[in-house]
Amino acid sequence: MNGSITKILAIFFLSSLSFLSFSSEQEVLDTIYKWSALESDLDAQSELIRDDRVMITSKRWPNQKENLMIQKERRAANLSRDPDSTLISTISSPVVRIYGEVAIADFVRRTDFIPGTGDMSPPTFTYITLVLVEENGEWGIAHTHNSSM
Repeated sequence: MNGSITKILAIFFLSSLSFLSFSSEQEVLDTIYKWSALESDLDAQSELIRDDRVMITSKRWPNQKENLMIQKERRAANLSRDPDSTLISTISSPVVRIYGEVAIADFVRRTDFIPGTGDMSPPTFTYITLVLVEENGEWGIAHTHNSSM
């Protein structure tokens, strides 16, 4: 009887760990989908990004405050030329691996720039790797690596 109770408790404990892992994975996925959906609202998107984030594109950007300022200036310049344009960013094939309070997510991001007038350009595709850190129950983006396809 005592062995049966131990087995039942062990199964319950292991299944609860599986749930916690799934819950964390879903939280990371929710964060990266939200990050992608907010590509046209950089202030809201920046709330998902840690102040110490490093971003790598064709260059390394270790200063998140400066990076955000540059992105906002570029976006404002684009909107001044075409105020009716739309930017849509979606992700596909995300893979998430969690190591305690650190998660690594990689996926393909598709970005569509839809002009208010004129010809539409083809979408761009980028390989993205994010490193996220969990603090106080929230996942924040600590590192972004973009590679053009």
